[in-house]
Amino acid sequence: MNNLILLLVIIFNLFQIKDKPQSYIERTRLRFEPAYSDNNPAEVVKSWKVPFKTTDRNKLKTIKVISTFGAKRDTYLKGHIHTAIDIIPSKPENYNYVYPIADGVICSIHLGHPHKTIVIKHKLPDSTYVFSSYKHLQEIYVETGDNVKQETKLARLYTHAEAKKQGGNYDHLHLEIRKSFNDYGCASWLTMTKEELNKYFFDPLDFLKKNLGEIK
Repeated sequence: MNNLILLLVIIFNLFQIKDKPQSYIERTRLRFEPAYSDNNPAEVVKSWKVPFKTTDRNKLKTIKVISTFGAKRDTYLKGHIHTAIDIIPSKPENYNYVYPIADGVICSIHLGHPHKTIVIKHKLPDSTYVFSSYKHLQEIYVETGDNVKQETKLARLYTHAEAKKQGGNYDHLHLEIRKSFNDYGCASWLTMTKEELNKYFFDPLDFLKKNLGEIK
């Protein structure tokens, strides 16, 4: 009799459990794992710079922010949160090239036009890691596994004419600075809550304001 009661209690409790639905990120992340290479950077980060060849890469005023971190988006998945800042050089040229914000190793190159993306893994002096992600690249000059310096030319942005042919305003850099990369990239367009935003991302503008220049 006691065993029967115990069994009924277990069955009742099972029916009370409601599985928490998986987030869009959890459902999608493993599709992008094959593009990820878990290499460690050859060098520790010694400084941070803006990702363009400007008059002074230690100065935030040499870039122009055209879209902010945390804004709501209706593209791709309606209501997702912008996980980056969209930027261009303050004095853009016809061809604008992208450079690493710090030394590191290329850990992922994924997606196709017009969303081609490079992700760099950076090792900090305290042996922790952060990741920087560069999206909307027209040409890419590096490969996964490459160790890169701040002077390494990573890629080229779209010109305005090239972006129009892709059907959008892709002639800017979508720059993310990430706390982790175990979503393998899909959080960039599937982040739906502030909790997810804070889990995966730093505010890039705030990060650069605090960290540009040599690490002291």
